[in-house]
Amino acid sequence: MNKAAKKNDDNTVNLKLVIEYDGKNYSGWQRQNKQKSVQQTIEDALQVIFRGEKITLNGSGRTDAGVHAFAQCANFKIDKHVFQSVGLKRLKVSLNALVPSDIVIHEIKKVPPGFHSRFSAKKREYIYRFSQRPKAIERDTVFLLKDSFDINTAKEFCTIITGNHSFRSLCKNKEDDHGFRSIVYKAEVKKKKNGIIEFRISANRFLHSMVRALAGAMIKTAAGKVSLAEFTKNFKKGDEIKIQYVPSNALFLSKVTY
Repeated sequence: MNKAAKKNDDNTVNLKLVIEYDGKNYSGWQRQNKQKSVQQTIEDALQVIFRGEKITLNGSGRTDAGVHAFAQCANFKIDKHVFQSVGLKRLKVSLNALVPSDIVIHEIKKVPPGFHSRFSAKKREYIYRFSQRPKAIERDTVFLLKDSFDINTAKEFCTIITGNHSFRSLCKNKEDDHGFRSIVYKAEVKKKKNGIIEFRISANRFLHSMVRALAGAMIKTAAGKVSLAEFTKNFKKGDEIKIQYVPSNALFLSKVTY
């Protein structure tokens, strides 16, 4: 770190936020022109609290339009003296009072100067929720399955995608700096008592729409429309797999590990 950067860090406080949000009314996490985003909404509220300060939040990941989060992480730096005039406790109370009710700031704490919510993250976990029967109360946050769903086939599917793989065959992106590779640390599917099926996956990085693509591929294999052998062959070779990108409303960013 050069002297100028160190001096700047000596004069600032780095703050980490843990955020829950319902993504239904947002165009995603990332700030976008003329569209309502979670990042912009929180930044606007912070700039009401810290008047005259330019606040930029660094998120752990860019959730797409409609995607929810139980524990999105973000950080920002603020002048030390400006921060001290507010303090952690007042900042959390004020911020929650200013943001809409579909966003909740669960935690704010000081972190080291070098901490970055995205680049310091070791792994992220997502949950996708299916249901085999219609839901009234949870209808906006589950994907209703229209075909049969063999849970044992789905579990085998999870075993296949676990590990260090190229996800080129399931990716919308044409280029990737890391060869479309991700390390999937854990992938599992479970039936809950309320009739919900949860697909939970954690990895070091996720490509654009990767979880929604995997969930769609799982549905096809669990319904018997594509055999596990065929999926495995195309997945390993990197050949394009024609799948359904399931809707974003049933997807949740559940955890970020540092």
